[in-house]
Amino acid sequence: MLTRKTQLTQNKVLSNNKSSDSTSHSQHGLLLLHIPLESLTHITSNLDPKSLLALAQVNLRLSDHIRDDHTWHRAFVCQYLGMGPETDLHDAKFLLLRRSHVGSWRQEFILYYSLRRRWERSRNTTTAHIPLHSAVSSMHLMPSHGLISSSLQYGVVSRSLPFTGRVLRGYLDAAGSGTGLGIGNPNTEFTPNVSACALGADGGTAKVAWGFRNGEVSFTAANKAMDTNSRSAAKFSRCTVGDKHQGMVLDIVWDAGNVVTGGSDGTVKVWDPKRAQCVWTSDARIQDQCVKVAAALNRGIVAGAMRDGNIIIWSGFTADSSTSVITVPCPVGDGAKHEICGLHIDGYGPSPTLLVTFSDHIFFYRVDIDLTTGTVECAKFGDSALGAITALTPFFTNEAGEHSLVIAGTQLGCVGVYDWTIPCNPLPAYKLEAYEDGAAVTALAWNGLSLVTGCARGTTKVWDALTLEHVRTFPSPIPRKRGLASALLGGPAENPAVRQIVLGPEKDVLLVAVGDRVMAWRAGPVPKTGFRTRSTAGKKERSGDPASKSHQHLEMRQAIVESRHLLEDESKHAQRVYGREREQRAQLEALGLDEVEAVEYLLMLSREEAIERERSAIDQGVFEGEFDISAAPPACSPPSSAPSSPPRVSAVSSNAKIRVSSPFRAEPTEALLEPPSPELRDTPPAATEAHFPLISGSVSAQGSAAGSPARSSAWSLPLARSLAPSSTRSTKTADDEMDDDLRLAIALSLSEAGMK
Repeated sequence: MLTRKTQLTQNKVLSNNKSSDSTSHSQHGLLLLHIPLESLTHITSNLDPKSLLALAQVNLRLSDHIRDDHTWHRAFVCQYLGMGPETDLHDAKFLLLRRSHVGSWRQEFILYYSLRRRWERSRNTTTAHIPLHSAVSSMHLMPSHGLISSSLQYGVVSRSLPFTGRVLRGYLDAAGSGTGLGIGNPNTEFTPNVSACALGADGGTAKVAWGFRNGEVSFTAANKAMDTNSRSAAKFSRCTVGDKHQGMVLDIVWDAGNVVTGGSDGTVKVWDPKRAQCVWTSDARIQDQCVKVAAALNRGIVAGAMRDGNIIIWSGFTADSSTSVITVPCPVGDGAKHEICGLHIDGYGPSPTLLVTFSDHIFFYRVDIDLTTGTVECAKFGDSALGAITALTPFFTNEAGEHSLVIAGTQLGCVGVYDWTIPCNPLPAYKLEAYEDGAAVTALAWNGLSLVTGCARGTTKVWDALTLEHVRTFPSPIPRKRGLASALLGGPAENPAVRQIVLGPEKDVLLVAVGDRVMAWRAGPVPKTGFRTRSTAGKKERSGDPASKSHQHLEMRQAIVESRHLLEDESKHAQRVYGREREQRAQLEALGLDEVEAVEYLLMLSREEAIERERSAIDQGVFEGEFDISAAPPACSPPSSAPSSPPRVSAVSSNAKIRVSSPFRAEPTEALLEPPSPELRDTPPAATEAHFPLISGSVSAQGSAAGSPARSSAWSLPLARSLAPSSTRSTKTADDEMDDDLRLAIALSLSEAGMK
């Protein structure tokens, strides 16, 4: 029986369904919220900041979990240091960690993630300019991204805006004549006797310290150095004659507001740049030269490295104590002289520590000095498998939770990261192969976010500072010379190696000095949704920077020109190779031979030459048979016989024992032998005739008149002519006839081919 559902029944069914759905949804939500906190931390440790912020909007419990700063800390160390949620945070992997001190770990994670994404995905192009007319010796980044660059060759400092390529008019020269007011003419604004230069800045004021070959020291201070609206008239001051070095200034460095110099006279001086006055001078060491200096005047320490490898430390630069001197012998200890190429002072520890590097050496050294007792302890760092150290940069710190480290680049293109706080571990904590082609690392820079390396071929690579993953590569800004210019100049005029790398304080600016060029790049913002592809619908936005389009067009034209040059070089090489092959084939076709026949012909000629050499050697010798001397002693020819006979052939009954004697040499005929005794003449010739039968030939008259068998034997009677040439000539004639026939046939075939 059919029944009709009433409205009340339908409402009950709908209410039951809704209650069941709400119960099921609440059960699933409860399952998600009832996950243990440790498991939830495992999940959130693998999420990026965007996902964590989106997860915080789901419900209140997840929002509370994301709001906890420990969650962001665990996510940061898990993704960038490879440490799981259950791992102890006090681990050696914190060696590379440098906090930006922006506040919480949430802000730290978001800042690091966004900057890393900009360095990796930014599409900003590089800008290269030439600030000087010679190679850039050093450069310093000013506020508002201004740049000052020095040239030891001309003794000038230029001012430029690296992101626009504009070079401001006027140089800061070392002569002091019209400083900053010139037009930048290198023929008039230059000082050729500059031997050392150090750059610094105090806000918008550029500071330059000069060292000269005659021992003088001067200082330049330019207020508002990067002001483009007006020229900056700099203040120039020079030291007095009594304060200067007695030799060339070899090194000069800034230390806070003071300047430290080292000269070839073996002295180290501390200067007040505002008054251009020397405030302290060390004792002169005329026998040695001071090649490197380092200072930590806040700790009252000055160090100087001598050319023979010894290090001298002066301490006590305070009003209450006297200066003490400690001499540290060369830490290499092999007896040879090693020149020091780098000297640094770590002044953050309880006692001063020196870092010393040597040129073309595998290791660098840590020197711990106790100023009270004067004891010195040395420890070396390095790995022989990485090669000699070519670039080194220390990063000392006294912040809690951070480690001091040293990054070294080697001659084999490798980079090693060393823990400076553990002297007992000389091997690198991290190492990577920066350049697979083996190019030497010549420059390094590190700021806690990015590790930038430059090589001897001008290539710059960017690596993640924590994971050491490759992020970006910049080619050399020096264009390659091609065609006629490269052939005439014979290669690049400037050194293609990277000289210096500078990173901006905002961690998004990169400056690289290669030769006389400076390349600038900034990590620009990246769209949140990524880059729009062809398949993505949407309105194309207009580009707000027309200069970037022209720059891209210029780069495209340069790429086209380079590709054309490559194609031309390849075609010329192919034409040369194929031209030689065609010429060789044409010559073979003219001879009527192919390659195999030509090789066989050459082998035949070489074989004939070898046979001819063997025959000539045989013709020059004498065949002698072995015989029993006791049975048939030789008979000497009388004095009246022929003076000397040519080489003879002794005929024997068997050819089993035939040897070739040395070539015949004529002997003096004055020393005649005595005639044979009568006993030898009356000897019966039975044995002699059995072994040496008579040989017919024309003999002398005396030999024919004597009828004794002994005189008519082949040994006692000289032959008028040799039988060896006749016997060999008969054999040689048959072979020569075959060779002549073969040569005649080849000559006929060649002549027919030539007539055709």
